[in-house]
Amino acid sequence: MKKYKYSNLLFYEGKIKDLYSRLGLTFSDSNRISKYFEYLKKIEKSRKLGKDKFNALIKKDRAKYYYSQFYVLEICKIIDALLNAKLAENILKEKLTYLAKGTYLLSEENINNTQARDTTFELSLFSFLHAKNLQVKLDNPNPDLQLSTTNFTYNIECKRPYSLKSMEKNIKKALKQLRKTRNNVDVPTIALSLEQVILGDDLILDTKDEQSALAFLEALLIEFYQDNLPMIKKLCKNEPCLVLYYLSCLTGFKNDLPMAYTTFIVGNIYDFDSNLSEKIYQDLQIISPSIK
Repeated sequence: MKKYKYSNLLFYEGKIKDLYSRLGLTFSDSNRISKYFEYLKKIEKSRKLGKDKFNALIKKDRAKYYYSQFYVLEICKIIDALLNAKLAENILKEKLTYLAKGTYLLSEENINNTQARDTTFELSLFSFLHAKNLQVKLDNPNPDLQLSTTNFTYNIECKRPYSLKSMEKNIKKALKQLRKTRNNVDVPTIALSLEQVILGDDLILDTKDEQSALAFLEALLIEFYQDNLPMIKKLCKNEPCLVLYYLSCLTGFKNDLPMAYTTFIVGNIYDFDSNLSEKIYQDLQIISPSIK
């Protein structure tokens, strides 16, 4: 499990502000990204004053201090991907504007203010695929992402259901959007972030190491994929579709402050012929994390 130095993460605040400024975008001290860094600075300061003061600070507001780390890590990975990818300026500006909005904690979000985290999911999946040196690009308005491999181009619509009850609505909407770009070459793909559906609230995953974290997330997602298959059959009917189930959460050790997060993806290859299914499966082996 890769852990990160506070000083290295805090360095990103200047990079992010410079990027917003260069694009002519407002970056206020009150937006959620600024608040993440504000809490991280407090952690770094108290950590240097000794273990007792450090632990006392964390106990004051455990969720915000813990999740400032998770969200800073997430934002830093997104910024790295955006800076290293060739993106149209209008798309970049739109995504960055949404990225800075929204609530501090996932638990503070409601159905009326999801746009910031919806965009964060798109960009997190983009950065996840970009980090694997895959050919992925942001699109607008449809699809959200396009992933190209030696086998196919995947048109990906990203959805983040707010609850289990909203799963069907989100899948229907994604299918409708995919029909606009459907052809005989590209693979229609729905990516579902299950942070709210499975976790329900902010989660710290207490694990021994990265492999155990990946194994835990894999088990959660495979169980969900199997349980959700009847809904996919009901909604997709005879339309072939790839469904990606995505989950990312904070991970760490029992006696140490978490400074890493783990992501896993499980793919449901629905109703393609056997030859296409085999090639899609090959691509999924590249995308999915490896559990040894």
